[in-house]
Amino acid sequence: MQAKTNTISIGVLRCNVCGAPMYPNPARQAFFCPFCGSEVPFGKWQPGLRYNHRKLEISEEGYICLKRVAVMSSHAGNKELLAARRWRTFDEVVRMFDRRAFVTYKNRKEFSFSCPACGADIFGNSTMSMFACEYCGTKYSFEDAAEHGYIKVARIIGYEGMLPSQCLPYEVKPAEAEAYIRSLASRHGDMLNGFPIDCLLQSGKLLAVYAPGRLWDRQFLLEVSAGSKLKKFYVEWINWVSLCNSLDEETFDRLQPWNFDKAGPLNPEYVEGDVRLMGTLNDNDELELRDALLTKRLCEEISEACQVKEPQIRKWGYDFTKHKNGTIAMPVYYLEYRDLENRRYLNVLVNGQTGKTVAAAYINGKEFCCELASDRFVPMTGECSMHAKPVAVEYVKPKFLYKTMPLR
Repeated sequence: MQAKTNTISIGVLRCNVCGAPMYPNPARQAFFCPFCGSEVPFGKWQPGLRYNHRKLEISEEGYICLKRVAVMSSHAGNKELLAARRWRTFDEVVRMFDRRAFVTYKNRKEFSFSCPACGADIFGNSTMSMFACEYCGTKYSFEDAAEHGYIKVARIIGYEGMLPSQCLPYEVKPAEAEAYIRSLASRHGDMLNGFPIDCLLQSGKLLAVYAPGRLWDRQFLLEVSAGSKLKKFYVEWINWVSLCNSLDEETFDRLQPWNFDKAGPLNPEYVEGDVRLMGTLNDNDELELRDALLTKRLCEEISEACQVKEPQIRKWGYDFTKHKNGTIAMPVYYLEYRDLENRRYLNVLVNGQTGKTVAAAYINGKEFCCELASDRFVPMTGECSMHAKPVAVEYVKPKFLYKTMPLR
């Protein structure tokens, strides 16, 4: 069930206790989290309003109104489609959607020159528009690229006109991203020891990519087979970003949260260094891929919350609100490895804003995933990713009122 009208513009705050959205409650003069009960008084935080959001309605008795998601339909996710996508390499994706970009980037010329300000060596290649001296920090471009808003087409994958108009700036440097990946490999050696991560990093295989994503608010009412019982759950994600079918979307999804207050126009200043840009890619499987990913993530979270194995979503009602002007270039670092002979793969993604690092691997017919939250502090206030964990609910009375139930 998808609603597109009567959107109420309200400020939403991220709960620092559970990560869910907090909504303004004038009676309490506070932002209130309906998922864990936390409150933050008005005045302490004033979230900036960049996007339109719908307020979760709560009755005087404390029941939540789920009219937007109350109409449920049968559901089944396409697991095979999701699994097949993770075997694609970055080069295969580029070659499939833009052979010109593939050939041009493969034939790029590496060079070095002296910084006009301090004389230190600067290294680059023929596809780069912007350069920065790592020694003195001076930034400049050839052909006055920054002044004229020029980005070399050779660095763009897909049609130039399909690039998002806004982006999040890189706050994690390439050397920091490499350190995060090595730290993840060290902590999860039982899973990652069989992969040549150090060799890949030393060979310069780590890619910096601006990948296009879409911002959504998503609400779900789920009927789930958990063990021998049927239960209903409510889930809410605010400012959730999904890739436009370019990289490993499933691993990328685990890089949340992001802070969208820092979004700015996509221009050469933000793409200094060896950063690839991806335009929005058309894909016939987009809806199926999105539903498969949502199904897998929701089942994982319900399994963790209820401590049951392999829950299955029988029915769902949903409300997806795509933000106006909500297409945005996301900063990620990407490392991959394929061993087709032994049927093994490794995809590692680093959040270029926060440093959160996620690895997905396939070994001996089994999938594994591990995460590392960085020590970099990025304040998540205002417009940012907000994630409410599954809450068990039970229908109470008309007007679609439900009460929340303790999980066990």
